[in-house]
Amino acid sequence: MRAYAKLNLTLDILEKRNDNYHELNSIMQQIDLYDELTFEESEDIIVNTQFKDDIILKTIHKLRELFQIKKGVKVSIKKNIPVAAGFAGGSTDAAITLKALNQLWNLNLKEEQLIQIGAELGADIPFCIAGNSCFVKGKGEILEKIALPEMHIVLINPGYKLLTKQAYEELDKEQYEKKFSSLKIKNSNDIREIASNLNNDFIHIQKQDVKDIIKELKDNGALNASITGKGPTIFGIFENKESAEQAYNNLKDKYKIIFLTKTLK
Repeated sequence: MRAYAKLNLTLDILEKRNDNYHELNSIMQQIDLYDELTFEESEDIIVNTQFKDDIILKTIHKLRELFQIKKGVKVSIKKNIPVAAGFAGGSTDAAITLKALNQLWNLNLKEEQLIQIGAELGADIPFCIAGNSCFVKGKGEILEKIALPEMHIVLINPGYKLLTKQAYEELDKEQYEKKFSSLKIKNSNDIREIASNLNNDFIHIQKQDVKDIIKELKDNGALNASITGKGPTIFGIFENKESAEQAYNNLKDKYKIIFLTKTLK
């Protein structure tokens, strides 16, 4: 099964909640970049990966506990999504694990039930279960499915990780003007309008090289560029496939972690 990465076209961080999460509004969008996971019946729980994917193990144990499952599962992972880069790579793996085990163990859970379980495991998991395009509220568990046009994207990762806890701690110290960008594009079908309203409040804690890459993507034809999640991955939206391919070709020898992709519908 394919576990697709997500972009935050917008990410508005609102007030801090009593449970230490932050209230947010976001337009989340799946893209055609994915991890590949294989699930096989097994007496034991085996997760074969070069990474320490605790979220997958946590997901397996959560379902076993909730539904008194005695079976195990063997999970093999081909990891393509960069780690700690703003793509929800761990969350999308957990989401696809919920979907796969729902089938493998004949649980017959509806999407709403999977989303409810996913919300207890991680803030991005509900969206990764719902997929495609969503307006997301709360701490990530309140979803409204929306229809956005297909967009061609170039992604660049500067080559370092930014941990979520660290990012929120740094952002809480910053003073900045709220833009409430998510509300501006949730009903838009125009790529230029969407691009012009890209915003992510985590931009205020990024290193200068992130801002330099945003400018470089614009200089190479992007309608606009921003970061996804808490960063540091940058994405540029292009008017068409040809202009995205041109930018990718111009930059692919400069950056080690660069992808040419598109949004899912």
